[in-house]
Amino acid sequence: MPSRDYPDKRTARGLAKDADLKMLSARVETDLMEYVRITAYETRKSKQEIVAEALALHRKNRRAEASSEQA
Repeated sequence: MPSRDYPDKRTARGLAKDADLKMLSARVETDLMEYVRITAYETRKSKQEIVAEALALHRKNRRAEASSEQA
């Protein structure tokens, strides 16, 4: 019998992502997580992609505000 590097118990696709999302949702308001779920359904993007895009936009806006305050 060949030896295996992976465990015998396999998880279905998406469960690992859901585990991360559950940890994320524990730190995020329920209204925001519901918005992410709806947006994911409407845009066919993953929830992680939506959150990553939102964080990138937030960082970009914070940098723009900081540079406008310095001017």
